[in-house]
Amino acid sequence: MNRYEQYISEFLAENKEVSLEKIGVIKTLEHTGETPSVPVDFIFDKRAITTPELVDFISSRAGKSKSLIASDLESHLKQAREFINIGKTYEIINAGFIKKNNAGQYEFIPLSQAVKAQKNFSHPATKNKRGKKRGSSAVQLFTLIIVLAIIGGLSWEAYQFFLKPAPQNTTENETVNNSDTAKNNDTAITKDSAALHTTNSITDTTHKIYNDNDTVSVKYIFETTDLLLRAQSRTAKLKSYGNDAGYDSVTNGAGKLYSLYIIKNTKISDTLAVKDSLAKFLQKDIQIKIAPANK
Repeated sequence: MNRYEQYISEFLAENKEVSLEKIGVIKTLEHTGETPSVPVDFIFDKRAITTPELVDFISSRAGKSKSLIASDLESHLKQAREFINIGKTYEIINAGFIKKNNAGQYEFIPLSQAVKAQKNFSHPATKNKRGKKRGSSAVQLFTLIIVLAIIGGLSWEAYQFFLKPAPQNTTENETVNNSDTAKNNDTAITKDSAALHTTNSITDTTHKIYNDNDTVSVKYIFETTDLLLRAQSRTAKLKSYGNDAGYDSVTNGAGKLYSLYIIKNTKISDTLAVKDSLAKFLQKDIQIKIAPANK
């Protein structure tokens, strides 16, 4: 959680209104419910300026000069706007989220609606379930047949990929610098490959060869962004859930590109299963990269 997001939330809770530069004005309404979220009125205004009292408030809380806080807050809101403009949401803690709609205007989604939408997504409504059950029995049977066929196909591919003996014999004591063996062994790839193939062996950039039963430290990269705010907030959120998350950065033109990852110690033969599990959890495409041995 970014500290300025927390300060803005606390200021709004105490003063019932806050204006954020080039974003708009947020006002809280009378709150009578038992939920932690509060009803909010939001006015989108690209000409809005930041409430001056907000700078004083943060300065007193953080123990820093007003000029420094004003500069940091301006930078934070600039990053927040960039975040919103690329289709992401900016959170007002305990209130809701600001996002950009199809018309290019900012709109406010109350926390209660966001929670409701998530519940609806997780638990679809089942009205008239009994009435529909008979009419859909044939469709369900047909769907079941398709699913079984898919599972059978995937099982065969998994057998071919993981269990079928390799056409060439390999040993666990292959020489590290044997370049001819590395060329002839289709299962040996480097760290710079697009993904890890969990078959007989695998190499990293030091040309060390790993076998299926070896355990290595693997970075499962799920997102790249040029926004430091996004990298920091997403990594912090995943860490709060107990994940060993982090991000790397590389120079990208005049700025930097950040690669967000979750790092796990994984047996070579299990990397694809872990990748698929994380892809479902994060709803992201996953890239795999072996972490350097000294990290």
